[in-house]
Amino acid sequence: MMKNYIFKLVQINFFATIVIFIFSFGAYAGEDNPLSMLQNDEVLARIVNPLDSTCYDWRGEIIPCDFTQRYAGVLYDKPIPVSRFIDNKDGTVTDSLTKLTWLKNTNCFGMMNWECAMQAVKNLKDGDCGPDPTLILSDSSSAGDWRLPSIEELCALIDFSRRDPALPTGHLFLNVPSGYHWSATTLDSYSELAWIVYIESGTTCYEGVYNRAGHVLPVRSLKRK
Repeated sequence: MMKNYIFKLVQINFFATIVIFIFSFGAYAGEDNPLSMLQNDEVLARIVNPLDSTCYDWRGEIIPCDFTQRYAGVLYDKPIPVSRFIDNKDGTVTDSLTKLTWLKNTNCFGMMNWECAMQAVKNLKDGDCGPDPTLILSDSSSAGDWRLPSIEELCALIDFSRRDPALPTGHLFLNVPSGYHWSATTLDSYSELAWIVYIESGTTCYEGVYNRAGHVLPVRSLKRK
């Protein structure tokens, strides 16, 4: 009797272990691959927080694990404009919510490490990001006008209800690559790690500043006329 009980208990534990392993592997694969590779977003929505975890943003503040809205709604206590983005017809896009001007081409620089990204945006100027005339920068900017965005500025662009890219409807950005974009924000506890954003999914994480796998999206403050 006891022998049969132990055998059944082993069977149950073995089955539970297999289920947990399969689930964990699937969740891990879902994080590492673009969400466009998933077969069914509705299935993903149902298992987004299966273990009832507590989720945090880069500030350490608790956020809903199943958040499916625009991140700007969390960051800013003001209405989000219906026509939020303005094409300046000079290789830049202005966000009327944050009053920031972004480079329209999200993949002008290719991939580089964090330090190179910081220097690249400082050197960005009118005439760069060619030769495509629709992407070339023609805003009369000079070296020193542009900078790498903070993690908050990058996150303000994210819309968790969308995928590939997770940017708001009517965002106007071009050439959005898979992979992550650097922010200028490093970890308070370790300056050799910088916060990053996967624009394809809206995921935030951190990466070593010497890793040459990050993309660059320069930003500058709106010029006063």
